[in-house]
Amino acid sequence: MKARFIAFALVAALFALPVLAQDIPIGDDVWDTVGGGATDVTLTSGQWRALCGVSVPDTAVQLKGFNLAGQGTGDTVVARLNHASLPADGDVADVNIQLKALSMVNDGSHPCSPLTLRVREDGSIQQIGTMTIVRTSSAGGTFSANVPVSAIIRAVDSSGNVVGSTPVNGVLGDDSASPWSYQPPTTGAPKVTPWYPGVDPITRKPVRVCRRGNKILPARHCYWPPPKCGVVVVADPVPVDSETDAAVAQPVTAEPCSVEAEPVGTKVD
Repeated sequence: MKARFIAFALVAALFALPVLAQDIPIGDDVWDTVGGGATDVTLTSGQWRALCGVSVPDTAVQLKGFNLAGQGTGDTVVARLNHASLPADGDVADVNIQLKALSMVNDGSHPCSPLTLRVREDGSIQQIGTMTIVRTSSAGGTFSANVPVSAIIRAVDSSGNVVGSTPVNGVLGDDSASPWSYQPPTTGAPKVTPWYPGVDPITRKPVRVCRRGNKILPARHCYWPPPKCGVVVVADPVPVDSETDAAVAQPVTAEPCSVEAEPVGTKVD
């Protein structure tokens, strides 16, 4: 009991430290992808042909996140590879970043329907990008980022067999500023870190972050911080745009967070 009290006191002391003394450490940023038309990628006619043999012009497909095992509702992980020192308002720090994990599926119909399109990070080493962090006040500040992405899109049938695949490579990013906060969002659980990207430092509310880029053709990825707790138990969403998908792929939020699951039964090439 005494040890537990000491541990709690140490965590409380960390959050009681003056903001001036808190650097932003190396770590991973976990995000929930926003669907409903907010995230998409345009594939060339050749890429569609590689996926399922269909002949169509360049066509966009809408995407949504599918949770990663061990990340609650999170489907995207970006690693910050350097710590950032921001001792005063107006200070700026550039840190290296790298895509660590990515998991998305199609959000609605597409030229290869009823096949499911699944997007995962390429197994090869991802290139290094840059995040610029600005401290605007003692509450937090803004950041911008350019994230190199090497991904594989796979078309999967109802039995989990991969019908076709195509690589997608490019850089998602721009100079638009997104907020970050030293304090956790009111809807999120505190971490032992003074860094909460995608959180308004004044209202402490989650904010949607969108990055755009050109992978030969346009792409857009919108995301926001995961909720406080997400227990996600989902069956294999095959096909995603089927009439039964809503019944078998419903996220469930509960306390405490303890169970996460990925699609099962997929035969990945």
